[in-house]
Amino acid sequence: MNKFTVVAILVILALFGGLIVWTTVQKEENPTSVKDYDSTKIIAGDNNNGNIGDHVRGNADAKVIVVEYADLQCPGCAAAMPNIHKLYEQYGDRVAFLYRNFPISGHQNARAAAAAAESAGFQNHYWDMVETIYANRADWISEAGSARTAVFVSLFKDIAPDGDVEKFEKDMGDANIETKINFDYSLGREVDKVTATPAFYVNGHAVDVASANTQDDLRKAIETMINDELKKAGEETGAKE
Repeated sequence: MNKFTVVAILVILALFGGLIVWTTVQKEENPTSVKDYDSTKIIAGDNNNGNIGDHVRGNADAKVIVVEYADLQCPGCAAAMPNIHKLYEQYGDRVAFLYRNFPISGHQNARAAAAAAESAGFQNHYWDMVETIYANRADWISEAGSARTAVFVSLFKDIAPDGDVEKFEKDMGDANIETKINFDYSLGREVDKVTATPAFYVNGHAVDVASANTQDDLRKAIETMINDELKKAGEETGAKE
């Protein structure tokens, strides 16, 4: 082996060695695994979720956190939303209610609907958009392409008459929104082991949705768990006066 060959090999090894070190450092500084996150807590925006944090209703500092993983095309999720809204009104600032995206692959428009809600969120209309998307499911679940977009634009106009429609439509395709949806889905699947929607967790404890025969049963089950957690925290239980 001549001197030139030895030098060339050393240069190649140095280059690859440097690449390996750089990759390792980047991985340590920018963790990409959802398992690095505490799903029982409110997750702030960062690079891994498109800089879009959890959507919260109620008191972000509350000692009781209710997390819902849902699919906007899911009929069960749509049916549950009014009762979740009632719980929010009942408990006010004693509870934080979080909504995370869990679009099921068999629902062809679930991701588009999630993107529409996240886009509305850029203009501070996230919760209004979620509720109107559920309330008008029949208008968009069978649509595709530009026709589907037109429905979401129309819904956005209804809830945000002074909103920026052009921005809303453009933001639906924002890569950060896709990252957020993927992050929520991975968090639900890999950390909380979600297998169906809607899925609810109260301070990390799973609600037995399968045992609820009606929406009232489901609401009462969540309410019982909320009261149990409030009691543990030394907070007042039950609905506010």
